[in-house]
Amino acid sequence: MTVASASAPSAPSAAGSAPAAAAPARIGHALPIGAAGFAWCSLALGLSTAGVMNTAGSSVILSGTFFYGGIVQLIAGFFALAAGATFAAAFLTAYGAFWLGYTAIEVWVAPHIVSSVFASAAPGASKQALAAQAGHSVVQALGVFLIAWLVVTLIFTVASLGTNAVTVAAFGLLNLVIVLLVIAYLGASSAGAPATGALHAAGWVEIVLAAVAFYIVLAELANETLQRQVFPLFPLRRAAAQPA
Repeated sequence: MTVASASAPSAPSAAGSAPAAAAPARIGHALPIGAAGFAWCSLALGLSTAGVMNTAGSSVILSGTFFYGGIVQLIAGFFALAAGATFAAAFLTAYGAFWLGYTAIEVWVAPHIVSSVFASAAPGASKQALAAQAGHSVVQALGVFLIAWLVVTLIFTVASLGTNAVTVAAFGLLNLVIVLLVIAYLGASSAGAPATGALHAAGWVEIVLAAVAFYIVLAELANETLQRQVFPLFPLRRAAAQPA
């Protein structure tokens, strides 16, 4: 018998005398936190797009799109990633970045485009014509911006087929909203006015999307706190069968 093998039995007793390691802290459910920010922004922007709010009043939405839809949703996505929820982390961080980008467009990018058009204008150009050109440039850029986001959303829609029916419905509505907005912006008049019919339709669909997103938040929170399924989400993937 070697020295190493002889001393081996004493290891368990030493380990047994050590205090048990503390359990690691559990990361909470990040999905409803981020989804609530998305739902709020969808409702607020939907009301604005549908024409319920005037242009001046709609500017107050930007505080929510930056803080709630942007920063809070982005942070929730990182917590979801730490918890191992890859799908939730992917779309929460993506759309958190979207709302931050939307805020940046409204506050800085769009005014920068307008000022660039006026700065590069020929001497004696009509201010009305320049304003129309600037407006048209902004909505065309928004259309291209949303086409790229449509690709991202389609990918998430396919991936959502492994989650539940309510989530799939939410992504389906989001695709429809983006398509209608692209039609409205790329179909804008020469004066830069988006196609009214498609724009207002996008707003009303976005309000429905917000309702579905708020339902997801309600279901995730209430089902967890009440410890039973009160608000079903209709899973599309069956749980794996337990071995006999």
